[in-house]
Amino acid sequence: MTTVAIHLTVPPDVYDLLAREAKKVKKSPEDFSVEVLKTFLARQQRFAKGQHLLRTMPQRAKKRSNSLRSDTARRHDDYLYGEEA
Repeated sequence: MTTVAIHLTVPPDVYDLLAREAKKVKKSPEDFSVEVLKTFLARQQRFAKGQHLLRTMPQRAKKRSNSLRSDTARRHDDYLYGEEA
């Protein structure tokens, strides 16, 4: 896997928290930072997909039967957060 090096400057208190959390999971602060960033970015992508879906639902609902409306009401959280009920 190819990697890209970045220089990230954080306040000492943030680094201390990062180092403490990394130590709990027996990882280096650098490796733990990558894991945290991946988790955050994946969550942001899921959130963006949910937002897009909610924004486009009215147009799509016009094309479909009323069953979509009840499905939307029933599974609102699934669509928004990408979680199964």
